[in-house]
Amino acid sequence: MQCSTEATQRPRDGRGHVVARARDDGRTIVTSSQATSPLRFTRPTFPGSRAGAVCLITFGGGLVDGDAIDVHVRVERGATLVVFTQATTKAFRGSTSQALRADVEGTLVLLPDPVACFAGARYRQRVDVTLEGEGSAVLLDGFTSGRPAYGERWAFSAIDLSTTVRRGDRVIVRDALRLEAGALEVAPRMDRFEALATLIAAGPRVETIMRGLLDPSVCTRDLVAAPSALSRPGEAAAIARIAATSPSAALDEARRRLRNLPDIDVVDPFVSRY
Repeated sequence: MQCSTEATQRPRDGRGHVVARARDDGRTIVTSSQATSPLRFTRPTFPGSRAGAVCLITFGGGLVDGDAIDVHVRVERGATLVVFTQATTKAFRGSTSQALRADVEGTLVLLPDPVACFAGARYRQRVDVTLEGEGSAVLLDGFTSGRPAYGERWAFSAIDLSTTVRRGDRVIVRDALRLEAGALEVAPRMDRFEALATLIAAGPRVETIMRGLLDPSVCTRDLVAAPSALSRPGEAAAIARIAATSPSAALDEARRRLRNLPDIDVVDPFVSRY
């Protein structure tokens, strides 16, 4: 992990482009990956999986005022690409943003670590996925209360998240959430919970993942998980929303519902760290 402080950071734009292609033997390779600082890509391999993988890294301690990350991903027909992050994305005080746009004819599995917005942060995130042909996607989005150990529990100024999945020009799934400090503070509205997460699966190649997402609801003091089928004529999709009293509990539940990833030849990228 890089160790730098908010005071030493400077606003930056980071842009990236990734292309994944299927070889004749069924293995996916990343044929192109370019990134500008502070964004960087690494391309790890997972034994036992033929999927391609890209890890998104931002230099420094996190996103500082003015930082904007913009990534474009293309997954060609027959390819499977896993995109994940090195660790939790930290959003410091000020305005920051991240955007990922993806054109998918194969299968995209997007599994980033959660975002942690610190006191005074205004964070905006957009994930826009366009599916073509038999294109399919599995998406994870999550965020935490910040850094409660330092007295910064739900102390951000605003968080604005939106995920959209389209099949061509038709919207299949659109999930959005905005929390903003104002007349009503965020912390009391979040009650005992310290982390929220959302899982989305759409497309014909990830039907086994959908079945896991649609496991029965859970409602305990420490964990709430609510799944919903979003199927419509000619299109299958599913969503599961999770709230937990710790980030680790939210991630554990998400990973449990993603247990069928091996069915699409994908290794859980969190497995090497947990």
